Amino acid sequence: MKWTSSLLNFFYPNRCPACDCILTAHELLCCACSDTLPLSQEQYCRICGKPDCMCRQTSLSYDGAVVCSTYTEGTVAAILQLKQSRNTNFAIFAARILAERLHEERLQFDCVIPVPMHRSKERMRGYNQAALIADEIARILELPLYEDILIKQRSAISQHELSADERAAHLDSFGITAQRLDGMRILLCDDVLTTGNTLNRCAALLKENGAASVYAAAAATTIRKNRRKEL
Repeated sequence: MKWTSSLLNFFYPNRCPACDCILTAHELLCCACSDTLPLSQEQYCRICGKPDCMCRQTSLSYDGAVVCSTYTEGTVAAILQLKQSRNTNFAIFAARILAERLHEERLQFDCVIPVPMHRSKERMRGYNQAALIADEIARILELPLYEDILIKQRSAISQHELSADERAAHLDSFGITAQRLDGMRILLCDDVLTTGNTLNRCAALLKENGAASVYAAAAATTIRKNRRKEL
């Protein structure tokens, strides 16, 4: 009921995860942030998903990528709110942008799979942020969501705390069940595309189990410091 929603918003105000201004009960981001945070599709490589294309430097296991925003300024605040279990608005906002772009490109998928999180961390946080994004995309595109295909083993260190070299060495913590995926076209979702190593590892595992293609979707993508002023 509208009055219930208004009452809850009075005591527990809905806030923009990027700038912290107060929103109405049903808004996800304020108008200013929702207009300025998303990248145009011309601002990043449609294969690797990076504004500073890394296709020539990196062998990719995923076949293409779609992203919502760069990991700078307001997006950093929104992602941190998401990772700290304080505000999930940006996951839904980004998922809707990503779903719209995938629909416009007329890409066909058989299912959506999120990058996994270890069960202990998911219990502590209350959710897997990649799964929140994947779930909303799956709902919009009317696709099945599979959260039990990829596996994340326990790790004492979070991915965002690791250097690029450490991230590469950390990839053996990802695994996959024995379920066959022969011929399936998979959409793989994550919150942030940093080095591409996590998405590469997960895509490779899915293809080892028979997936025909793996397309990546991420709420945010990082850029080199010397490129930030250009965007």
